[in-house]
Amino acid sequence: MIISKQQTRLCLRLSIAVAILGILFKIMHWPYPGVLLLTGTLGIAIFYSLRFSQKHPKTLLDYSKLFLLIAFLFHYKFKVFHLAYGYIFTTIMQVAFVLLISAHIREVWFLDTDADTDEIDSPSVKSKPRQRALSYLLYSLAGIGIFMGYFFKILRWEFGFINGNVLLTIGLLAAAITVLLGASSKEPQ
Repeated sequence: MIISKQQTRLCLRLSIAVAILGILFKIMHWPYPGVLLLTGTLGIAIFYSLRFSQKHPKTLLDYSKLFLLIAFLFHYKFKVFHLAYGYIFTTIMQVAFVLLISAHIREVWFLDTDADTDEIDSPSVKSKPRQRALSYLLYSLAGIGIFMGYFFKILRWEFGFINGNVLLTIGLLAAAITVLLGASSKEPQ
């Protein structure tokens, strides 16, 4: 039986919802959070892997996303259930995070300048591929910085000098610069 992309996305979203409910049950000390967390995270691993296998062609960024997801799920299991040797998965998760950021920067910064840009209709953006790459990089930096900053703060992670405060600051500054650059590019000339 072949699962369509729409069915895979639906099952992935349901798995994420179950995992979020498991987190809520764990925080509120309600019964059966472990079952919900285990079911949700296993579903995420299975259906994201299916989604990954359905995507063609795959890039280094796709592989690094999959590696980060699997590392995060193992790290999360060991952290939530207070299992021994969790520090190993913390280190693997941090390495996967650095790999994802490196792959993302590589893919965004070294965009093919002759690529067809159907999703961007502005002639000024099409004529300035470096400016487009910089805006993509800033958007990505803002999203990753804010998202991972919250994770680092909530889980009290530190990776050298990088902690939740540093990541949130970087993400919010990148978001502010992105908003300012977007506003200045729309001003009449």
